[in-house]
Amino acid sequence: MTVAGVLLAAGGSRRLGSPKQLLTMNGVTLVERAARQLLDAGCSPVLVVIGAHGSQIRDAVAMLPVTCVENVHWERGMGTSIACAVTALSEGLGSGGAAVVIATCDMPMVTVDHLRALVATSGQGERRVASAYAGPDGAPVRGIPAVLPGADWPALAALDGDQGARLLLRDKETLTVSLRRGNFDIDTPADVAAWRAATGVAANPSHPPSAPPPMSLVHTALADVEHEIANTRKMLERLPEAQLDFTPHEKSWPLGKLANHLTDFGMWGAVTITTSELDFEQPMPREAAPTTTEGFLAQFDARIDGFRQALATVTDEQLMETWTMRSGARVMMAMPKLAVLRGMVISHMIHHRAQLTIYYRLLGVPVPGLYGPSADEQ
Repeated sequence: MTVAGVLLAAGGSRRLGSPKQLLTMNGVTLVERAARQLLDAGCSPVLVVIGAHGSQIRDAVAMLPVTCVENVHWERGMGTSIACAVTALSEGLGSGGAAVVIATCDMPMVTVDHLRALVATSGQGERRVASAYAGPDGAPVRGIPAVLPGADWPALAALDGDQGARLLLRDKETLTVSLRRGNFDIDTPADVAAWRAATGVAANPSHPPSAPPPMSLVHTALADVEHEIANTRKMLERLPEAQLDFTPHEKSWPLGKLANHLTDFGMWGAVTITTSELDFEQPMPREAAPTTTEGFLAQFDARIDGFRQALATVTDEQLMETWTMRSGARVMMAMPKLAVLRGMVISHMIHHRAQLTIYYRLLGVPVPGLYGPSADEQ
């Protein structure tokens, strides 16, 4: 099954004062970069919706195997661009595509790997999948980039104004893939300045970019952390809240206790980074366990957000500091923080997540694909 790609690039960039689509990163425009990401993620065909600055944007992607579709109603908002693209696909321009990935070119934190994760989570377009990130007020958001299956196309083709696909993405059946700093997009000159400061690129480099700096320990050893976080969240999204007391064996935890433990790992990650030891003889405050699926997800998201904030500031030197687990005078474990994060946090989370798949099998809950399609997604 093919999955088409739609790149929304029709906006007038009024708040910026110049076309954001043509801003450059190391000599590559944002619209070319975003179109290449969709192609590299395996999307086919890829449509670029143009409107304002149409001829310039068309020229910026002329070297790529993409099709530009003009939205004459672009001034009415994003919804008209989505409708324009889906109508073009439905009328045969992309016949054979049973799903579509919708993306924009002003979200610099999006990567090819993230787009591939969206498609994989969707079962190659069988399910609706959104990117998950915190909104401006800190509340969780389900947004684009997103995969919309063929069943959603009639609703997408009817969109108008600036509504976009947000109502579809808010549906409780929508799956998610976490996108770190997905709430950062480029709308204003201040956003451009923040983006360039964060990436260290010049507006118009006059010489080839230098070799990238060596990757930090956290990026090298924990390169898969966002993927594993997203996989754990996918499992929690399917939690049957009416079965929280279920246990498959007298020695096994109840389902609710296991799920609650899975929400702990973001907290343990932050504790590992920000402290030097944990002493079980010292009292630790504990929150009451959630009782609903949404409650478990909210607790998981909040704790993972704290983990991400700690990861964003930790240095290689700090990662090599020793972290100790003790019970009073008895030392239970002492190893570098990096080893604790890799083993006792990430791998530990994967271990308990695997247990949850067994509970789901016994309860008849479809198991999501974590490293490719599951038996329920064939």
